Amino acid sequence: MTETTIGPKRILICEDDPMTQMALQQVLKEHQLKPVESGEQAIEAAEGFAPELVIMDINLPGIDGYETCRTLRGMDSAHNAQVIFLSSYNSLQDRLLAYGVGGNDYIAKPFDNRELLSKIELHGGIVERHQAAWRSVEESTQLLLQVQTSAGNVQSVSRFIQATLFCHDFDSLYWHFFKTAREIELDCILQISTQDYLDTRSVTGNISNLEQEILDMSSTMGRIHQFGQHRAIYRWSTATLLVRRVGDLIDILALLMDALEAGIKKICTETQLMHQVAQIQESNELMRKRVAEQFATMVTEIQDTIISLGLVDALDEEEEERLAHMVEQTREQIDGELDSLNHNNETVRQLIEELRKPPPELQEMMNASADEEETGDMMFF
Repeated sequence: MTETTIGPKRILICEDDPMTQMALQQVLKEHQLKPVESGEQAIEAAEGFAPELVIMDINLPGIDGYETCRTLRGMDSAHNAQVIFLSSYNSLQDRLLAYGVGGNDYIAKPFDNRELLSKIELHGGIVERHQAAWRSVEESTQLLLQVQTSAGNVQSVSRFIQATLFCHDFDSLYWHFFKTAREIELDCILQISTQDYLDTRSVTGNISNLEQEILDMSSTMGRIHQFGQHRAIYRWSTATLLVRRVGDLIDILALLMDALEAGIKKICTETQLMHQVAQIQESNELMRKRVAEQFATMVTEIQDTIISLGLVDALDEEEEERLAHMVEQTREQIDGELDSLNHNNETVRQLIEELRKPPPELQEMMNASADEEETGDMMFF
């Protein structure tokens, strides 16, 4: 007897002759064996045993080996098993029948131990290569799924980065962040904190007291802090993210937080700029009123001076009209300068509003999002 080089295999032995059964078990004792005496028993045993190899007699009580093999080939637990027929029938017709029902090899009785072991090693090697191929397929499939998931996550984050450029308040920024979180299957709580704003919201709407306390006390933590089995805290200057299950998103969430931080700073800058524009416009209106009042006072004083100097009678009608025209012209020039200041403010305001307008495809998405909010199809916390 020669030693096999393959690892132990699950071998189903279907043989009704006790002496042959005993001999097979002795020769194959290095393997995990399941001996049965009929085709019906073989079919029943295969369901739980999931054999890798089958040694099949042809002449069996009940259904014969051919029918048993045909049935095994239709079972999930045995359809990939290597079937070796072992029979005293030795004709070409018998071998053709064995091959036709799904047999992989044929040994004539009485069998030679070396031939049996050689074929067990041959077909055991086929089983191992087949299993390795399936593992490779499964690994490749898993890798492909991971690549597809990663690509999908990157695409979602990319859309969020684009959306942050056109969010003009924190509500819309929260909405787009949580929309992205749902797309990448991220269960999280987000806190936005600026000099004039503080709010904490959850993608699910639920925030426990402990979670709120952790957020409130997280100022001493580093930029990214992982704890427990799946949890993490991302702490940027104006945003803190508590992740309930981080999974494989540890790196992509840093990119998401960078985009969020940029969106927050943009909103703050725009808000300050619009506030300054409004203040300048209000100041211009006050200036207009003061200049108008001072100009009216100046005209009155000029008129009073002319009267007091007795120059009224010295001016003819044409000179009076010329003087009145000069006064009115000066008033119009002053009004024009003030109008130009307001025009500059309006130009700045319009420029800001133009920068806030998203491209058509993003605007369409935002409109769809608004419709979902109104119909209740998507919750916003």
